[in-house]
Amino acid sequence: TADKLERTAPWQMKLPGGKNGGGPIEHLKEVIIEDSLGICDELDRRMQHLVDTYHDEWAEVVKDPVRRAKFKQFVNSDENIPREKMIEFIDQRGQLRPTDWPADGQPQTNWQAPSDDVFARSEKSWVKVGTTSDFDPNVGSPILYGDSQLAVFNNAHRGEWYCTQNMCPHKQAFVLSQGIIGSFEGAPKVACPLHKKQFSLEDGHQFDGDLKLITFPVKIEGDDVMVELPAVEEVDAILGTNGLRVTKSDCIDITGDALKVPVRSSVSLVTEEAGMRNTTLVH
Repeated sequence: TADKLERTAPWQMKLPGGKNGGGPIEHLKEVIIEDSLGICDELDRRMQHLVDTYHDEWAEVVKDPVRRAKFKQFVNSDENIPREKMIEFIDQRGQLRPTDWPADGQPQTNWQAPSDDVFARSEKSWVKVGTTSDFDPNVGSPILYGDSQLAVFNNAHRGEWYCTQNMCPHKQAFVLSQGIIGSFEGAPKVACPLHKKQFSLEDGHQFDGDLKLITFPVKIEGDDVMVELPAVEEVDAILGTNGLRVTKSDCIDITGDALKVPVRSSVSLVTEEAGMRNTTLVH
């Protein structure tokens, strides 16, 4: 009830008196101690409502197969690829952490496919990767094809579907399915969630650089999502997770790679200094 920066004494003087007589102090006692305005009672009711209606949301997800399926690593498979298969972990001061990404221009960065259309001569077939309800609208979803991670994008805003590799060629991180989709000068795009590299969802070229994604045609048959893919062995030879795993390169492990400098004992230092003095006296 006080104005900003209003001092206590003037504010108190504006308060009404107590119900049974007395000045503003009696009124404050009635509000705070006797809860004459019902503030404490209201707070108690709200707290009890929270207690009565509390439920563990994650426990409900685990118990519900439909909702739990939204948290699978891959839409079309129950298989999981552990983190160690995608990036090497190193020991630093007794703790494991992901290895540092190599600097741009070093090996394992700015990945390029062997050719612009590496699967041009491959025999392809339409592979069902899920149903339309498996893919949330206006986001990407990862799928697994052999050992290769691909990303399917349901661009509901445009009524279009796309499929690309899930590995961002910039740092070889398997994250494109988590990227933000949008448009660049009217063309559909995905932005890598790590370093915001922007790629066309139509042909895979990079809008802000010279990198490129491999893309695959998508079609919808009834409720089935179909992707046109070469044989598993061919795709794995280019996009297999194991072959694109980021390994330790120019990362410096402070504890493991530090230069070990031998320390000379104090006795040897004294002996050496004495020898130098004797040499000086002789000359």
